[in-house]
Amino acid sequence: MERAGIPAACITAMSSIAEAVGASRIVIGGRIPYMCSDASLPRDREIEYRRKLIKVALDSLCTEVEKPTLFSP
Repeated sequence: MERAGIPAACITAMSSIAEAVGASRIVIGGRIPYMCSDASLPRDREIEYRRKLIKVALDSLCTEVEKPTLFSP
């Protein structure tokens, strides 16, 4: 997608693997079974966590990068 000019973000719990395969925008997510959530949080805080994570991912799409770049919520 990046080669075609479409920015992409990878939300992952394993940032080193995303870097190794050449992902440009790497968003550090939750744990392996729940990358876009945190089951240990109370429901209201978990929803807030999800929103923040997705906002970081969307914001990363507007950021020009030259090499793999980590984004953290």
